[in-house]
Amino acid sequence: MVSDSEIIRKCKNGSRKHQAMLYEKYSPVLMAICIRYTRCMEDAEDLLHDTFVKVLTNLDTCDENGNIGAWMRKIAVNTCINAYHKRKKEEGEIDAEDVAETILDVRIQQNDFLSEEILLRFIQELPDGYRTVFNLFEIDGYSHQEISEMIGSSYTTVRTQLFKAKRSLKQKIEKYLGEEFKHHVGVKKEIEE
Repeated sequence: MVSDSEIIRKCKNGSRKHQAMLYEKYSPVLMAICIRYTRCMEDAEDLLHDTFVKVLTNLDTCDENGNIGAWMRKIAVNTCINAYHKRKKEEGEIDAEDVAETILDVRIQQNDFLSEEILLRFIQELPDGYRTVFNLFEIDGYSHQEISEMIGSSYTTVRTQLFKAKRSLKQKIEKYLGEEFKHHVGVKKEIEE
């Protein structure tokens, strides 16, 4: 098996074989990132393509002995954020700053009744701004301040969009799970008491 550092070294020398190896190894992980930030597979494929173009054209900035996967994931996230900015500019979207500074933080977690596939579908159905902020905060681990700087919105707007994204996801999950979930939670509470 060829190491990441050897693949990168050979890619820097223009080896098409090693570029293909890099793509084969990392495209599933990077595609998963791109899918989270888009509404459809075609857009995700475009973002994946753009990500690999950036990876291959910026190999000189990659530390061959560093965490190559993390470096590539960061490029994928930044590519998705740039696409978000482009869509936002084209649509003339304006950020609303109409919510108070303090917003209740609600965590959404996967459970036995909700598959990753269903949760991903619900995330993809969110409006662009909500989806982007949710992904950056909940999945990619950026702080409110970092997200604010990345997407060019105020701290309050980021918190508002995150709150609204979580509220929307919560409503979708409750609707999806329906009465069966409510019954299960009620039974579980009775057992615990």
